[in-house]
Amino acid sequence: MLTILALLSLAPQADATAKADLLDFSSAPRSEATVQLIGPEGHRLVPEGEGPGQWTFEAGVLTASPVWDSVVTPEAYGDFRLHLEFAVNLSEDENPEARGNSGVYIQQRYELQIHDSFSTPWDQYEAWQCGSLYRLKKPDQQACWPAQAWQTYDIVFRAARFEGETKTEAARITAFHNGRLIHDDFALPRKTGAGKPEGPEPRPIKLQGHHNQVRFRNAWIERLELDSMPEVAAEDPRRVQKRLPRPGTTLTLGGRTAFVIEPPAASRRGGAMPWVWYAPTLAPYPGAAEGWMIDRLLAAGVAIAGIDVGESYGSPRGTGGFDLLHQHLTRDRGYSSRPAFLARSRGGLMAYGWAAAHPELVAGIGGIYPVCDLRSYPGLERAAPAFDLTPDALSGRLAEFNPVNRLAPLAAAGVPVLHLHGDQDRTVPLEANSAEVARRYLELGGQVTLRVFEGRGHDMWEGWFQSTELVDFLLDRALQGAAPAATGR
Repeated sequence: MLTILALLSLAPQADATAKADLLDFSSAPRSEATVQLIGPEGHRLVPEGEGPGQWTFEAGVLTASPVWDSVVTPEAYGDFRLHLEFAVNLSEDENPEARGNSGVYIQQRYELQIHDSFSTPWDQYEAWQCGSLYRLKKPDQQACWPAQAWQTYDIVFRAARFEGETKTEAARITAFHNGRLIHDDFALPRKTGAGKPEGPEPRPIKLQGHHNQVRFRNAWIERLELDSMPEVAAEDPRRVQKRLPRPGTTLTLGGRTAFVIEPPAASRRGGAMPWVWYAPTLAPYPGAAEGWMIDRLLAAGVAIAGIDVGESYGSPRGTGGFDLLHQHLTRDRGYSSRPAFLARSRGGLMAYGWAAAHPELVAGIGGIYPVCDLRSYPGLERAAPAFDLTPDALSGRLAEFNPVNRLAPLAAAGVPVLHLHGDQDRTVPLEANSAEVARRYLELGGQVTLRVFEGRGHDMWEGWFQSTELVDFLLDRALQGAAPAATGR
């Protein structure tokens, strides 16, 4: 097990500030040698062949050709680190080569596969699917997000070493997929698939065109001169790429990034820790907008926590990650077994998905324009892969998976609900979501409050995030959930 995180010089400069953690892509400074390959204003990639190519660029996004042609960097690279963001295309074609198929060809020799592999169970995962070194090694863990969601690759590569034409050291790669370590200083014994033969000369980086219109954005590369590869500490927090709006702790549970922000010692209460469960904990969330609410929760002695389950849309794959967080906080940190949920937008699908299966463990649900009907957002076609179903099959099983169809257990358990929603919301329409929840919940005998704001849409209006009513509701429910009688339920 590796336990040391090496710090290597990025450039031959005497100043200690020239050193950076090669594996910390989220905050390590870039040297002057960094090259933006794809950025907001354009890209530097050129066709690999002689023809003009059919890749297109618009609004900071480079889209792969619908036919068979690839693009490469105009310069060749030896040792480097690379950051790349990509989104695979959505396809219902049963042919796996038609499902988001592309790849990053390092030195045009070694392919790190891109593919729509989100719905593949880990025990069926093969070395041609996303994150694999093509036909050579599958990733160390499944880190995929669904088709059309933006994903990241972060790569450190040390080229093979040669004496003349004789290879003396294998090429080595460390790679992260969506912030999760998938290859740890792996020695590449040979080229992969259709890669060019190994040799002493550096070669360009290629983005493969494979008849799939995969999208790419925000790609940058930095030349390095590596005597050895950086090592990854097995539990080093720098493996978790998460910025929080207030000081807190990030951790990894089952390969997923989680966070905890705890109240200061002076505000803490005796007994189990009351807490608010925030969803969705995707890369940018919670953000600065939630700072006002978080401050008031902390001042009252209430923690806030969440876990990133990707674009799982409330599917069992995502709620399994919620189970991990609940188990960790209640078993290892002394948290109350009954948190209050704060569900923002698509976080509604996640929060209600878990809450409906565990109504006895929920003290209340507060929502800011929460999604409560898969049909309205993201739509069954986009959501189906997260459930390992076709859209038609998901349509036939909405009673199992759709929040508005799963309210009865929550109403029977007496879980109170408060939603804030705008009447001009076009992304998450009021009528199909919060209004429908309120109507059905009342019919079931549940306690629900719906505050509708005229003229407001799916926006960043401060009224959503500085609602005294919502904060008071969350505080009351979290504290009730942590009360001795409730905790012992």
